[in-house]
Amino acid sequence: MLRVKTLLLSKISPLLCTVAILLTCAQTHATENNGTAYPLGLDTVLAGRMPPPGLTTFFYSSAYDSNELKGADGHSMAGIEDFKLSYQSLAVCLDYVYSDYTLLGATLASRAALPYIKGQVSFYTETPQGRVRNSGKDEGFADLAFTPLFLGWSSPRFHQMLGVDFYAPTASYDKDRLFNVGTNVWSYSPWYSFTANPIEEVEISAKILYMINDNNRATDYRSGRELNADYHLGYSLNKNWQVGVSGYLYKQVSDDERHGESVGEDGNRGQIVAYGPVVKYQTPEFGVLMKWQHETLVENRARGERLWLQAVMRF
Repeated sequence: MLRVKTLLLSKISPLLCTVAILLTCAQTHATENNGTAYPLGLDTVLAGRMPPPGLTTFFYSSAYDSNELKGADGHSMAGIEDFKLSYQSLAVCLDYVYSDYTLLGATLASRAALPYIKGQVSFYTETPQGRVRNSGKDEGFADLAFTPLFLGWSSPRFHQMLGVDFYAPTASYDKDRLFNVGTNVWSYSPWYSFTANPIEEVEISAKILYMINDNNRATDYRSGRELNADYHLGYSLNKNWQVGVSGYLYKQVSDDERHGESVGEDGNRGQIVAYGPVVKYQTPEFGVLMKWQHETLVENRARGERLWLQAVMRF
């Protein structure tokens, strides 16, 4: 979804040779451009519960801020100073649940989502000639995400869904920009989600996905495969209000590759553990929640804070 061109040598002007030398050890951090197609931490509350038949509209708004770029050892990356990354996104997601069809005892549904993103990145590099500032920004509709068909099974205390998400490179992309809202690659993500209510007041939800990325032809770079689990533990105060903790566990499980070769000593494999509070208000026709997610134990990625405001409506 978001691609941040922070450390590619191809993004540095040929005149800044000393900068390029300093950045050689830090090319492309944890998947190309420090990003992943799936918005981490999105599907937490009621992750496994299928909407009712018909059309349901979801609205997602998020803001992310980071001032640290972590290396493979979890420490701030050497040679990069005053790193700042921020972006804001607004997305609409449409779920349509079919009332007349079933498969393997499951309800069937389709999904499409399109986000709008505004973001910027900047950092300084130390050179023998002094500090050099690098920056970039981009704004616009990001890549289209869609799920042609996903399945859902429900029982009184356990709900689960299964599907494959597709991310199409529909957004604007420029390999010379330090920040891009588009990825310039197709990505595919099989996933499984569930929501359990061991007792009426308690919710345990998670969405587990495995991301497969195609090669970026503009840079001949293929991001490694990614494993992510969004999670939520909530307690309902009454029929409308719920409080809880949510977050995500992210781990890159294969190396990044450029020109068919692994990148960096560790393949630039990223890692994040995120957690934070969430509060939800729900009625049969409308729901809204706010959650904050703090990132920790970060490797080969930016470390920051993420704030979400999400709503759901039936029309």
